[in-house]
Amino acid sequence: MGYYSKTERIIDLCKGKDVLHIGCVGFADLPTSERVSRAKQSLHFALSACANTVGVDYSREAIDYYRQHHVFDNVLHGNAEQLEVLKLDCKFDVVVAGDIIEHLTNPGRMLDGIRSVCRPDTLVVITTPHAFGLLTYLRFLTNHFVEGLEHVFTMNSQNIEHMAQRHGFEIVEIATCYQDHATNSPMFKLGRAFFERFPRFGGTLFVVLRPAEASASVQKAV
Repeated sequence: MGYYSKTERIIDLCKGKDVLHIGCVGFADLPTSERVSRAKQSLHFALSACANTVGVDYSREAIDYYRQHHVFDNVLHGNAEQLEVLKLDCKFDVVVAGDIIEHLTNPGRMLDGIRSVCRPDTLVVITTPHAFGLLTYLRFLTNHFVEGLEHVFTMNSQNIEHMAQRHGFEIVEIATCYQDHATNSPMFKLGRAFFERFPRFGGTLFVVLRPAEASASVQKAV
């Protein structure tokens, strides 16, 4: 198990490829004066610069705002649980669903929609808060834990594997990662050294999936 920078690891997996980025826009709740600068520091902006990227997001207002301000013009309005409505007529090398699955009422529907745009060798990257993250547990013990806005559940390495299998995927890798904002903490270097040694306690899961028939095809060929 590894411990990564979420943004750097995703960019490494996506560079030069055809990428679908689900739940990609964000910042709709910020004052308009801050939106453009924050968006230009976002994962979607970085992916758009290094890969052939198509985004999907639920906020039409944010999509329109960034298009009007010439930040993003590659984002479709859609629901992560209803990807089939978009009628995407292409397959992607990588599908990224970063920090969105914990917001969904029916996360399996997102996985079913993702399956429809996968080739056998497509990689699906999911990041989500880790139910057994050390800092989360310490906050809970000290009565300082606050659930993320609109989060409806939290995952661990076992139940995300069970969900993946139920919807036709298998695990390529389960790791943990840190978010960009974590680097602003004065304790970041110390924390990173600890989590690199004990990554199973990291606060965010970094999960890579692929369609299950990919491994079956390899075994059959052998």
